[in-house]
Amino acid sequence: MQPARSNAFDRTSLAFLAVLTALTWARIEALRLNPIGLYYDEAQYWMWSRSLEWGYFTKPPLIAWVIAGTTTLFGDAEWAVRLGAPLAHAIGGLAMYGLGRAMYGAWAGFWAGLGWLMLPGIWFSSSLISTDALMLPFWAIALCALWRLTATRAWLWAIALGVAVAAGAQAKYAMLYFLPCAALAAWRLAPVRQALAGGRGLVAALIALALIAPNLIWNAQNGFVTAQHTASNARLDLADMFNWDELFEFLLGQSFVIGPLIFVVLLWLLWRSTRRTADLSVEAKFLIAFVLPPLVFVSIIAFISRANANWAAVAYPAMLLWITGSLFASRAGRRILAAATAVNLTIGLSFTTIAFYPGLSNQFKGVRMARAWNETAREIALRAAAQPGEAPFTAVLVDDRASYFELNYYWRHARRAGAPLPPLRMWLLHGQAHNSAEAIDPMRPEEGGRVLVVHSRDFHDCVSEDFQNFSSGVEHLTIPLGGAFVRELEISVGEGFAPAARDSAFEQRVRRGEC
Repeated sequence: MQPARSNAFDRTSLAFLAVLTALTWARIEALRLNPIGLYYDEAQYWMWSRSLEWGYFTKPPLIAWVIAGTTTLFGDAEWAVRLGAPLAHAIGGLAMYGLGRAMYGAWAGFWAGLGWLMLPGIWFSSSLISTDALMLPFWAIALCALWRLTATRAWLWAIALGVAVAAGAQAKYAMLYFLPCAALAAWRLAPVRQALAGGRGLVAALIALALIAPNLIWNAQNGFVTAQHTASNARLDLADMFNWDELFEFLLGQSFVIGPLIFVVLLWLLWRSTRRTADLSVEAKFLIAFVLPPLVFVSIIAFISRANANWAAVAYPAMLLWITGSLFASRAGRRILAAATAVNLTIGLSFTTIAFYPGLSNQFKGVRMARAWNETAREIALRAAAQPGEAPFTAVLVDDRASYFELNYYWRHARRAGAPLPPLRMWLLHGQAHNSAEAIDPMRPEEGGRVLVVHSRDFHDCVSEDFQNFSSGVEHLTIPLGGAFVRELEISVGEGFAPAARDSAFEQRVRRGEC
């Protein structure tokens, strides 16, 4: 192991801080100008932030806490809800710079930090608030703490390691990948084993456990609902395993997340490391231990089921450090590194620019789903208002969680102004809640006197059967999204909410798509 390089506040540090500050400021300004509304996941996290808990239906609590902090300071406009993302990635960039500097030298650290900020996945992640954005900085900090603990044996780094692992796990449970990765590093490297010996590893583990404990207690009190949701994301189906197309899609997705040239270099390094294991440096062996376990494990999940590209995100910090250190050792490698960074910068700027052109960005389903919810909420509010000669609505019922969370967010100003909006409720498809909207605000029989029903999914027939009287298709609502795309909603009116039994016959109808 090479001795730790000096972390003096020199011109390299000043240069990186200047780049980091300018880029973070630009990303915050881009948030302020971003014409795309909140994605429904973001609206869900905002809603959670109105009531702080130690856990939520689908995620640990950190994302709600961060949004509560940013919106308390700056209001609850979309950019303030998302503000934690670019700030978190700035912290991650600092950790990457510090660790890259300690491992490979000052300018290698500069390029590691810059390379991290330039990754296409980080560009995209900086434009929306997500659990990955909040977890990854803590992964980088934990990686740095373990390396510095290995180099110094200082108890301070053991404490920092425990805190970072716990904080990351409060953002996303994928942080727990760190434990088998650290175990692999300790198995392969005697200095890591020695650093964790003498009680230092135990102290780090106890600190992490103590800080995670409130979330574990919350889960126990709520039937381990968050843990169950996390496990169910893999959706293993024994009747449909061994999906080469899913594996290929997952691996191809990595090239978009980390950039095409970086992906090619990663493949080359992995191939070379299998042929020249004895030539690997301590730094390389340490970093590989934090690349291979999550990458291999998620690839297996993709093969037997499916996996989103970001599920392997925890492998990216060590991967980028390994690539940067390997390339920075030669003149040709530095040229490749500069080219890869330039390519990623171009991709990132393209992401940011395309958002302002609905005709282009709306080609992506995820983007157009977030468009025009302010207008949609206004149109539904007009139809939910009491009309002369008609009984007022006792509730507004939606059959899609995206509609539920988006309307909750985009009705916030009207509710604060005292607008007489009926309560917003979520239609319960199954006998128990399968998502956060169903858990928070299921439709209640006592509010089912006269209900405005907003259909956005193919559950029309089943929803109608939950009412004694049902006027179907009162109005078809079309909301322009830009670029020739529209949002289609069906408006109905139900009276006398009396939900049908969610028995096996009903569940079979749902599976057959007969609703």
